[in-house]
Amino acid sequence: MAIETERNRDIFLKFCFMYFLNHVLIVLGIGEEIVDMLPTEEITYKKTGNVKIFDNFFDFKALTKSGKVIIFEFKKDALRNKDLKQSFEYYTREFCKSSEDVELIMIVLSKGGRIKEYVKLDLTFHPRIIKTKKINKQEDFNVIQSKFENNEKLTFEECSLLVTLPLFELDVGEDEIVSETCRYIKSKRHCIPREMFDKVVVGSYLNIVEYIDEDEQESLLEMIGMAERAKGVLQMYKEEMKEEMKEEVKDEYNIEMAKKLKDVLSPEEIAKVTGLTLKTVLLL
Repeated sequence: MAIETERNRDIFLKFCFMYFLNHVLIVLGIGEEIVDMLPTEEITYKKTGNVKIFDNFFDFKALTKSGKVIIFEFKKDALRNKDLKQSFEYYTREFCKSSEDVELIMIVLSKGGRIKEYVKLDLTFHPRIIKTKKINKQEDFNVIQSKFENNEKLTFEECSLLVTLPLFELDVGEDEIVSETCRYIKSKRHCIPREMFDKVVVGSYLNIVEYIDEDEQESLLEMIGMAERAKGVLQMYKEEMKEEMKEEVKDEYNIEMAKKLKDVLSPEEIAKVTGLTLKTVLLL
């Protein structure tokens, strides 16, 4: 699946991350919805040319609808106290003490590691540590398989679990789960609610590049129609950017108009005429 330019690739990855992490939040029962991805530190992607998501990125930073910043850290090896110390130093350096608006979620993709004293680092630093490989989801996966076989609709929560299954403990390997999921997406797409289908496909992209051998990735990407989804995501992004630019131009025009009306109308009247908030008018 070729994405023509590096800019388009970056935009597409941004949406993949956003969809994937929203699936993670749903499955873990965390009541937040990501609306934008913040700058994320990339380690080796440009050097290797081959994405391995949990190796190549230190963290994922996201902005939620409620205004909270969530930092996701994925650990493939055992989590140790020194890892928490490193995260704490980054957390305090980047976000100081604004802990009420920032949450760190550490997802541990191994069963090892013993954490004893991380709370002593700082009273404001309370990362949410989730060892997903100690959470067995085989029974839930059996239910999803049964629904596919019986042509029943999945719930929204089951759709999110379908995308995030490789993070959890199962009876089979991650690559087998990803391949089976792709086959279901192709042959049983009617079982996935229409409003969830694109989110499932785009979220699954990260699983393919993370868990499937490079020479087998293209066939699975074609199987789930990823090229078509990529074009749709990029078009959606362009339309969103156009709307944002329109709003920015409109706000600039209204602010200039409000400044000219300050000697003629009251702040309340200016707010009504321009559509600006009273607070904005008073601050001009």
